[in-house]
Amino acid sequence: MTHELILPLTLLEREELGEDVEIRVPASFEEYLELVEDCEYNIEYFNGEIISMGNASYYHEKLVMLIGAALRKTLPSNCTILGSNIKIHVEDVLGKANFNADVSVVEGEPEFLVLPTGKNATNTILNPVVVVEVTSRSTIAHDYGDKLMAYKKIGSLKQVIFVSQYENSVTVYERQGLHTWLSTDYVSVEDSFLVLGATVQLKEIYQ
Repeated sequence: MTHELILPLTLLEREELGEDVEIRVPASFEEYLELVEDCEYNIEYFNGEIISMGNASYYHEKLVMLIGAALRKTLPSNCTILGSNIKIHVEDVLGKANFNADVSVVEGEPEFLVLPTGKNATNTILNPVVVVEVTSRSTIAHDYGDKLMAYKKIGSLKQVIFVSQYENSVTVYERQGLHTWLSTDYVSVEDSFLVLGATVQLKEIYQ
């Protein structure tokens, strides 16, 4: 593994580069799996590259917690709400991809990625029904670009939700058919939107 010289492994080294600095390092998926064990912060994999997007801000993490709380209050008990340490694996998109969504939801039992060793990667799921990304200036292009394209390839996925940390703005992509998605924007704090049929109000997450 030669990428250690290019990609910082410690949280302190990554913070020194700044939260708005994106790093992409060419690597195989096997190299990514090796590196992710040693890295102190979340890294992603897409299109033959390891991706580091920088660290989340205070306001980003506050929104993530409020979103999780709103979903837990409204979704049924068979839904599990997961945080960003759980990776989402996508196979059918320019090869293999692993992403850390800010929030994800699984209905029923999770399906885990099977590693080359034959063991289940219990931190990597295959079957989310909802993913939520809190966008920032440094991540918005990646979120609406690479990630959205990949997420749409997940057969179990019903909704992709983008939440802005700078204004009252939520965009919901909802699957209408195998390759058909409906996009709806919500921009008033009095608006509400549906997540798996349950109502979430913008004022719940923009407190």
